[in-house]
Amino acid sequence: MNDSRKELQLSPIKEIELAAARVPGAVSLAQGIPSFDTPRAIKEAVKEQMDQGRVARYSLAPGLPQLREAVAESLRAEGMRYDPDGEIIITAGSIEAIAATLMTITGPGDEVIIPSPTYASYQQVIRMAGAVPVFAPLNEENNFDLDIRAIQKRITPRTRAIFYCNPNNPTGTLYSREESLKLMDLAERHGLMILTDEVYKDFLYTSEPYFTPAQVDSFRRRVVRVFSFSKAYAMTGWRVGYLHTHRELADDILKVHDSLVTCAPVVSQYAAMAALELAQPDIQKFHAAYRVRRDLALRRLDGLSRIFDYQKPMGAYFVFPRIKDTVALSHDSRRLAFDLLEKAGVALVPGIGFGPTGESHLRISFGREEADLVEAFNRMEQYFQPRKKSSGGTAVFPISAEPNPAAPRQTPGSADGRGGRLRRWGRRMAVGYLNRLAKIYLRRKKPIIIAIAGNQGKTVLKRMISGLLRQKYRVRANPRSYNTEIGLPLAVLGLEINPRSMVSIARTLTDATRTALWGRERPDILVLELGVRQPGDMAVLLQTVHPHWAVITNFFQDGQDPGENDLLTAEALALARGLPPENMVISRDDPLLAPLWAGAGGMPMAMGRGLLRPDPEGGCRFTLGKTTYIIRGDLVGDSAQYAAQAAVILGEKMGMTQGE
Repeated sequence: MNDSRKELQLSPIKEIELAAARVPGAVSLAQGIPSFDTPRAIKEAVKEQMDQGRVARYSLAPGLPQLREAVAESLRAEGMRYDPDGEIIITAGSIEAIAATLMTITGPGDEVIIPSPTYASYQQVIRMAGAVPVFAPLNEENNFDLDIRAIQKRITPRTRAIFYCNPNNPTGTLYSREESLKLMDLAERHGLMILTDEVYKDFLYTSEPYFTPAQVDSFRRRVVRVFSFSKAYAMTGWRVGYLHTHRELADDILKVHDSLVTCAPVVSQYAAMAALELAQPDIQKFHAAYRVRRDLALRRLDGLSRIFDYQKPMGAYFVFPRIKDTVALSHDSRRLAFDLLEKAGVALVPGIGFGPTGESHLRISFGREEADLVEAFNRMEQYFQPRKKSSGGTAVFPISAEPNPAAPRQTPGSADGRGGRLRRWGRRMAVGYLNRLAKIYLRRKKPIIIAIAGNQGKTVLKRMISGLLRQKYRVRANPRSYNTEIGLPLAVLGLEINPRSMVSIARTLTDATRTALWGRERPDILVLELGVRQPGDMAVLLQTVHPHWAVITNFFQDGQDPGENDLLTAEALALARGLPPENMVISRDDPLLAPLWAGAGGMPMAMGRGLLRPDPEGGCRFTLGKTTYIIRGDLVGDSAQYAAQAAVILGEKMGMTQGE
C-alpha cells in the first residue's frame, strides 16, 4: 500500500500568496486573513499577564484550567454541555486540533470522506495522518448544501470519518439543519465519526439559528468539534483554538496533542481567555463590516455576470463564483488564477485546490479591506474586457490560452486538420442526437417551460424562481449554466457532461437515451437558461424548446460596442416573438429591451429597480396588481431584486397563493 503522506503538497492558497508576494503592487483576495488587528482589550489583557510573569512556562497539556472553564461556559450558551476537565482540549490553532484528531481516529489506508469543494488543507492533513481523502460532491444547485446520497455512495469498509467545515470554506454555505441531521443518521448507521470545523460560525448572514451536531446529546460520542480564535477575533498569528468531544476519545486525542505540541502557546491561551471575556463587541463590529464587504463583492460580481455565476454566501467571508464556459481557461482554474495574477495583479485562489468539483471556480475573500476589494474588482473588470470580436462574431477574453473546448461553436479556421474536422463532425452528431432526445422527452412529459435570457443574473433568477415554485410543483432547473447549443438538451434531460472525457461523453449519451425513452421523472415545470453569444443562437435554442414563459433580464453590459448591442436586441426579440406579452417578464431598466415593450402588442410584466419598497418590519414590499407581497430575505444587488420580482410574478401566474 502506498503511503499517502508521499502525496503531500503545498496548499494552493499558500502557493498563490507566495506568487503574489513576488508581484509588485499585487492585490490579494486569496488567503483568508481578517483585515482587522487583534482587539485592543485582548492585547492589553495579555500584556498584563506578561508583566506578571504568567506566560513563560508550560500549561497543563489540555490547556489552562480557567480557559477551559471559559470555553465550557461559551459552549453552554450555544446549547452544548462539555466538561472542561476532560472533554475540552486547547490546541495550537484548529489545524493542530484536526491533525491530532485524525491521527487518533484513523490508521494507514483508512478513508475520510470530505465534501468537494472544501478547505484545501484538509486533503493534506488527512494524508499526513496516513489516511486517504475521499471526495463527495456538494449539491451546487442547492447552494452547495450537503448531498447525502453522494456521501453514502462513497462509504466503504475502510471509511472512518466524515470531515467538513460549517460554514463552508470556500463556498460560504451554511449547511441546513435538515441535511445535517441526515448526515448524523448516516454516520450512526455506518459507525462513523463526524469531525466538524466551525471556525466561521460567528460570521453568518441569515436569521436561521445555527446548528451543529455537537448540540445533540445522543450523538456526542460520534462528534469532534473544532474551533479557532483566528478568524472570529482576528488572531491568526496567535495560533490558538480548541476541540471538544466525549471523554474517552478526548483522552486518546490528548496523548497525540501532547506528543505534537506539549501544550498550546500559553501567551495565546491568555489571549483566548481575554477574547471570550472581553471581545464579543469586536466580533459584532467585524461581522457588520464583512456583511458590507460581502454585499459589495456580490454587486461587483453582478457587473461581471458575463464572466461569473455565483452563489450568495450565507457564512464565512468567501464567495466562490463559477467561471462561465465562454471564458478561456474556465476549466483550468489554476492557469486562470496565475494569468489573472500576472496580467492584472489580482491574487485569487484556483477552485481546483478545494477538490475536484471546485474546478471552474475561483475563491474570493472579502475579509480584506474594502479598498482592496474595490481595486481588485476594478482590475478584474479591465482584465475581462472583451477584445475585438473574432471573425465568427464571438467576443474573445484577453487570456493567453486556447479557446475552451466546452464552448458551443468553433470559429472558422480553428481546430484545423483531420483531427479537428473529426472532432467537429463528432460534436455535430452528438448535439443533433441530444436535441432529438430532448424533443422526445418534452413530448412525453409535457412540462411547462420557463426560459430565462439576458446577460445579468440568469443563474440567480433560475434558483430563486425554482425555489419558490418548488413549494407547490415538481420543478427542475438546468444544472449550473448549461444554456448553450449542447448544454440546453442536456439541461432538458437533467444531465451533465465532462467535455474532456470520452468516457463521460459516452456515458452521458447512454444516460440521455435512457432518460428520453424510459425515464420516469415527470416534472411539472422546467426552468431553463438560454445563452446568447452570436447571431442565430436563439433560433438554434428555440429548435429544442418552445417556452411557455420568458424572463428577460438585462442584456446591456458596459464596454459593448453598438454591433454587440444590436445583436443582443435581435436575439431577445427572437425569444419574445412566439410568446403572448402577458407571458413575458422583462427588465424595464435595459435600453436594449425597449423594442420588446414597443413591439409586444400588449403589456409584458415588468421587473426593475425601484419597484421594491422597504418594509418597516424588515425585507421589502412588491405590489403586483392589487396584491402587495412582503419579501423577507437578503436581496443583495440588482440580480437578486430582479429574481425576487420575477419569482413573485410567476408564482402568482402559476396559481400559488399569497401565503405560498
